[in-house]
Amino acid sequence: MGHCKRRGYCCQDILLAESPDTLRTAYEFWKKTKSIDPNFSEIYLIYPMLVFKFEKSDEDLPYHYRCKHFTRDENGVPACSIHPIRPGMCRDFPYYEGVDHLDRSGPLSPYEGCGYNDPD
Repeated sequence: MGHCKRRGYCCQDILLAESPDTLRTAYEFWKKTKSIDPNFSEIYLIYPMLVFKFEKSDEDLPYHYRCKHFTRDENGVPACSIHPIRPGMCRDFPYYEGVDHLDRSGPLSPYEGCGYNDPD
């Protein structure tokens, strides 16, 4: 299994099933609650971090976003401007802990060129 090589593919093209309107609505609802429901998806909480790019309706995950915290360091290497406090979905990429239905037999990452797909 490979490892993260800081190529930034996962930050520049975040694939989600949720539309921008759905994310916004869920985020606004969450902001009004007095306590966080542990079953509430982190996807909705990261809404402020996402910039909508485009939709491809023929894909399983049709909505493409990019993270507004994606940047490059002084050497031009892809970097995360909030790396120490990044969301769980970023820390745990390419897997989510406890998500049993994910196919782990093929490439680990959906992004061609991702370091997690490298054989090392």
